[in-house]
Amino acid sequence: MRSQEKDKPTVDLVTGATSAIGRAVVKRLLKRGDEVRVLVKEQPSDIGAWKSMPTGVIPYVADLTLKNSTDKQVLEEATTGVDNIFHIAAAVYNYNNTYQTLIQVNVEGTENLLNAVVKSNDDNKELQFIFVSSISIYGHHRKGEILTEESDAKPETPYAKSKYVAEQVVRSVSFAHRNLQHTILRLGTLYGPGYEKPSFCKIFGLIKKGNFRYVGRGDNHMTLIYIEDAADALVLASESKNALNKIYNLTDGEPHTQQSLVKLAANHLNVEMPSRHISSLLAKLGRRAKNINIDEYDFIVSDRIISIDSIKKDLKFSPKAKMNIEGVKMIDSCF
Repeated sequence: MRSQEKDKPTVDLVTGATSAIGRAVVKRLLKRGDEVRVLVKEQPSDIGAWKSMPTGVIPYVADLTLKNSTDKQVLEEATTGVDNIFHIAAAVYNYNNTYQTLIQVNVEGTENLLNAVVKSNDDNKELQFIFVSSISIYGHHRKGEILTEESDAKPETPYAKSKYVAEQVVRSVSFAHRNLQHTILRLGTLYGPGYEKPSFCKIFGLIKKGNFRYVGRGDNHMTLIYIEDAADALVLASESKNALNKIYNLTDGEPHTQQSLVKLAANHLNVEMPSRHISSLLAKLGRRAKNINIDEYDFIVSDRIISIDSIKKDLKFSPKAKMNIEGVKMIDSCF
């Protein structure tokens, strides 16, 4: 929401600001004239992701899991006087992060941030907590359904479970404090500049070498969202009262299938279209040989059709990116 104080800029805090989507959100907030604070785990430097951070942001160094003795105080300082909190930071499930790590970062970290927001601001100050969640909370296999925000959650993976629990934490704290509004956005799989997922490149590499096999029939639906479109949606959520205390699905709204994405890649790489298939069971058993982790495998075999009617209606959100243009750029980035 915009600042309620006349002649004062809107103050935003962004977590996960060094990620590609975080930087995209920060750029938009700076462009509209906001004071932008960012929460980072390490001191800013001229190396790493901080190099791509737009100038003009105010950094606060703290770990959301409160590992350090100063973290709690820094969180309270970072959240004092804010109008919007964009909580993008999250841990994903991989070989380095256990389920316990996901609970600590995605659930307890979110709760620690919310507690700081509540403690450091007057009860009369209007605040908005914009939380980035995931469509994975619906489960990976919902064939025959069109999933809306009211559809039952069926989280299967550690990441999905941690995100769904974090959603409940956000809603619980928000409803307990009338001045703290929330907006939850359930994102599809991100792609775009700065978000060249290794999983995509692994798949494109298999297609280029002629080693790709469709998992199952290949007609399963896969949900994506271009990073710049996702950033637009997050900022739109902070500008409309329609978004207060709402949950939105956020994808590009396109009916991508395993077959359509493979066809796009094969045509662009000028290689023969794959024709072989493998059962999901054999693919799951053999994924390690192809260096594909469980979340990457679940993306390939996921089958979900997601409705974005609510966010289009309430926030006038309209995805701009086209897979046949931005998808080709993503393919090129892998080679």
